[in-house]
Amino acid sequence: MARLHIISHCLPREIDDFDRMLDQLHRSAHFLEKDDEVVLDATLNLSDKLTNWEQSNIPKEFFLAKWEMMERKADWTHKNIFDVIDDNSVLGCNDKRRNSIRKYADTTSHFTYMDCDIFFPIFMLSYIFRSLSAIRHRGDSKYHIVNPQILKLWDESWDVISNDRWLHYGFDSFIWKTYDHYALDKECFDYLDEVGIKPIPTIKFGGGLFCTFSSNLLKLVDIPDTFPGYGLDDTFVATCCSYLLANGYPIQQYLLENIIVMENKKYKFENPYVKLLSDNTLGDGGNAMKKEFLKVAEANFENEVDNFIKRVHDVR
Repeated sequence: MARLHIISHCLPREIDDFDRMLDQLHRSAHFLEKDDEVVLDATLNLSDKLTNWEQSNIPKEFFLAKWEMMERKADWTHKNIFDVIDDNSVLGCNDKRRNSIRKYADTTSHFTYMDCDIFFPIFMLSYIFRSLSAIRHRGDSKYHIVNPQILKLWDESWDVISNDRWLHYGFDSFIWKTYDHYALDKECFDYLDEVGIKPIPTIKFGGGLFCTFSSNLLKLVDIPDTFPGYGLDDTFVATCCSYLLANGYPIQQYLLENIIVMENKKYKFENPYVKLLSDNTLGDGGNAMKKEFLKVAEANFENEVDNFIKRVHDVR
């Protein structure tokens, strides 16, 4: 039996995206089998450092009320962990993911990273579980990663997890900005006969794009305490996994072919909360904050990779 522990971090301005995503998860749950268990672990971050509430036109109470309503709607899961951060103990997805991995790795079989702005087909949950079942029966990868495909994104290094039908567009086409996310259900339905899992010879994933990890892998790799808020946590995990792969550890990444996930790029800026909230994660100030987070992570990155290598040698 597999248990999927979905981790999500939500800022106030992202709450409608999270609500939309929650509704799609509920639809997707109707394709699950009896023994498929989903734990939804989500944090609403009301930190004063991230949102200046004194200068905002919507009070915290609105978001608290909506958060409680959304938890009540998520009555289909095995378990809900809907918490609210009202201090500075969590400043981004790095903190959220690290806390959840350390607290729940021994109680679940898999973790899934899910950003609030992603779109995915209605069949997603079912095919993730069926993929995990197939991997379990193969029995050849103690540590594993499963991720859906993406449209053509960024440079050629991402082609390995991109859907073949979209590769010819090239990055300069900006198909990832213009594609209608609401077409994903039909896109995937039209190719259900060609859905399958395929091992790939490398490690490549985007952190919050419904990427699913065996819990023992994330427990082994962890996210360093020296990575604050946002930035480089997925790069760190990928780098450590690549080291494991290159040095003969039983790790494998699988691609869920013809099940596509994507970010909300087309309607990214259609967000009324941006004008009604004093959001310190946006604009020049937000960029400065994220740059500072990134600067700290970059300064510690090489040392943390070395620490990981020493640690896995000690336990091998």
